[in-house]
Amino acid sequence: MNNRIPNEDRIDEIALKMDNYKDEFFKDLSTVLSIPSANSPADTKYPYGKATGDALDAFLNIAKEMGFKTKNYDYRVGYAEFGEGEKMIAVLCHLDVVPAGEGWSEDPFQPRLIEGKIYSRGVADDKGPAMANLYAMKALKDEGFQPNCRIRLIVGLNEEKGFGCMKHYRQIGAELPVTGYTADAEFPAVFAEKGIIRISFEKARLLTGKGTEIYSLKGGEAVNMVPQVCRYKIQQDGEILSEREILGKASHASKPELGENAIVKALKTIQQENADLTDTLIDLYDQFLIEHTNGKDIAIDCEDASGELTMNLGLIDVTPESLNFTLDIRYPVSVDGETIISKLKENMETLNIQLENYNDEVPLNLGQDSDMIKLAMKTYNDTMGTNDKAVAMGGGTYARSIPNIFAFGAVFPGTPDSMHQVNENASLNHLLAASYIYKETLKAFAQKLI
Repeated sequence: MNNRIPNEDRIDEIALKMDNYKDEFFKDLSTVLSIPSANSPADTKYPYGKATGDALDAFLNIAKEMGFKTKNYDYRVGYAEFGEGEKMIAVLCHLDVVPAGEGWSEDPFQPRLIEGKIYSRGVADDKGPAMANLYAMKALKDEGFQPNCRIRLIVGLNEEKGFGCMKHYRQIGAELPVTGYTADAEFPAVFAEKGIIRISFEKARLLTGKGTEIYSLKGGEAVNMVPQVCRYKIQQDGEILSEREILGKASHASKPELGENAIVKALKTIQQENADLTDTLIDLYDQFLIEHTNGKDIAIDCEDASGELTMNLGLIDVTPESLNFTLDIRYPVSVDGETIISKLKENMETLNIQLENYNDEVPLNLGQDSDMIKLAMKTYNDTMGTNDKAVAMGGGTYARSIPNIFAFGAVFPGTPDSMHQVNENASLNHLLAASYIYKETLKAFAQKLI
C-alpha cells in the first residue's frame, strides 16, 4: 500500500477532536456554499460580480461573530485575523468557484450531506478548506492559545480567473506574511508547483457552402477545467445537416487524465461520421490533439521529478468566420516555458493557425528543506502517524502570488479528486480532520517560526 494514503480510521479519530464544532461547522459552510460565487462581469461595487461579494460578506460575518477582526479590500480580497504582535502568519484560501456546469444530480448550490459527504460546488475547491481554517483559528482561540504574532486568514475572490485578488492585495501595500500556507491543494506539504501556460490561437474561416463542413462548434466553460460539454453543427451544401451535443467528464486541468474531454470527443465523432469532411479543425485533431494529455502528439511532452507535462484543450469557439481555442499546459519545474510556447507556435503555423495571446506562470520550487516545509511535514506526520515527504504538483495556487507561502491540504492523499467536476464533494470528517491539522500547524508555526 502507498504509505501516503492515510488510514480512514485515523482520519475519523482526528475528526473527533473537532466534533464539538461539527454541527456549527456544517451550518456555516452551507451558508457560504449556497452562494453561486463564480466570477461574473464587474459592476461599480463588485469587481468580480455580486455573487463573489456576497460570499465574502457571508464569510467575514461568520468570522466577526467568532470574535475575529475582519477587513474587506474593495470586494477583491478580505481577511479574518486574531492574535497580537508585530509579525503575521497567513493562510490563503479563495471563495470564488468555477462554473457549476451541467449534469449535477441536484442543485449544486443547495449543499446536502449524504453518507458523510457534502455535495456542492466549491466544497473541495476552496470553501471547505477556507472554513476548516476559520474553525482552526476558532479552536485555538477557544482553548486560550495566545500567539506572539497575528494569524490572518486571507480569502480571495479571483483565484480561478488569474489571481487578480492577490495582485490587488499586494498593489495596495497590504501586509505580507513572515510565513504561511494556502489550503488549496492536497496533503502533505507541496514544495513545488509546475509552470502553467494558458495559450490561445485563432484562425479566420471561410465556408464554401459546398460539400460537408463544420458550421459551428463550441465547448468548455473555463480553461482550467476539462470540458464536459461540446455542441456542434454540420452543414452540407450550405444547409444545416445535423446538430449534436457531446458529453465528456469534467476534471481539473492539472489532472486531465481523470476527465474525458468533450471537445476532443466531439472532433473524433465528427471525423468518424463525416469521412468526406475536410477542415483545419480536423487537421488540428489529426495532427496535434488526438487523445494524449501529455503533449506527446504535439512534441512538447517532457518529465522530471515534479511529474510529466499535461495539456488540456479547455475552450473552443468555432463560427463560420473564425476558429479560436485555448490550451492549459502544466509543465515540469526544470523546463523552460518559452521553449514550449515556441514549439506550439511553430506547429500551429503549419496549419495557418496564429498565436493570439498567452500567459506563462513560471514554476515554483521552494525545496523540501525549507523550515516551513519541514515543520508542516512534522506536524502532519505526527498527527497522522505517517512518515511522508513533501510533494510536487501540477496545480497552481496562491503560493505563486504571495512570498513565503506553500500549498498544504486540504484533500487527503488517495481521496478521489472531485474539484471542478460534476457533483463535487468532500467528506465532512475529512474537513474536520484537516481543521485539526491546521490548528496544530498554526500553533507550531507561531511557537517555532516567529
